[in-house]
Amino acid sequence: MARSAEALARRQERSELRQEQVLDAAETCFLAEGFHGASMSRIAAAAKMSVGHIYQYFESKDAIIIALCERRFAGFEHLLVAVEQDTHLAQAADIDAWLAQFAWWIDPVRAPLTLEIMSEAGRNPKVAEVVTRIDRRFREIMRRSLISAAAGIPAEEVEARLEAIVMLSHGMTSRITADRDADPARLLAAFRAAVRRLIVAPA
Repeated sequence: MARSAEALARRQERSELRQEQVLDAAETCFLAEGFHGASMSRIAAAAKMSVGHIYQYFESKDAIIIALCERRFAGFEHLLVAVEQDTHLAQAADIDAWLAQFAWWIDPVRAPLTLEIMSEAGRNPKVAEVVTRIDRRFREIMRRSLISAAAGIPAEEVEARLEAIVMLSHGMTSRITADRDADPARLLAAFRAAVRRLIVAPA
């Protein structure tokens, strides 16, 4: 029985490694050619696998895109949760500790694919569903921690302030993608100044 469990665990580990291999290759292809330009054959070549082998792990290109969406935003969610769980920061209401995590959002390598995902959500209902779910999780974390750390926001304005923060973060993604000479530090400083006004000073 123990051997059977060990064998199952090894198979699961190999399967997860293969899935990551496919996602890494797909990310490279999507960045170069976009979601629609990158074919399964190109992804398979980049992954050094056959198309048939890929279909053992992902039933379609849509499934790859959706898995990539989830993986793409998991890192950012972990950063926000880590700040939320830091009781010292929560007690100190250190808003800058939150805002510093948005450097993830405007990483010049990461941002173009993030923007591609957002664009695909406007065309693909399955991707839109994933993006909506991720967006809801982010808002819940920010509502629970970032907004609660701020003082003096009327309850009826919380959702509008959250919407403004989300729009600003997406604007940074577009800016860093459209202008390769844009300075991430300068964008983040502008974002920090704007968000601090949204959650500290009266609108």
